[in-house]
Amino acid sequence: MPRSNILQHNLSLLKSSSIAEKHSKDIKSKFWATYKKVADEYDDDFLQQVHGDIGIILTFVHLLLCF
Repeated sequence: MPRSNILQHNLSLLKSSSIAEKHSKDIKSKFWATYKKVADEYDDDFLQQVHGDIGIILTFVHLLLCF
């Protein structure tokens, strides 16, 4: 699929998306608002997973150092 078709497809998805900011009339503003919202959700999920993994690693390190 050519790049222009992919961009048009993504733009149409963003226009019909329920995540897109409805109060903004500028398409670029809608895109970046949606991008920020999705990126923040991804970052939050990633940080929660890493935080859990770090807790497990620190527990095992503590157990290894105690013996």
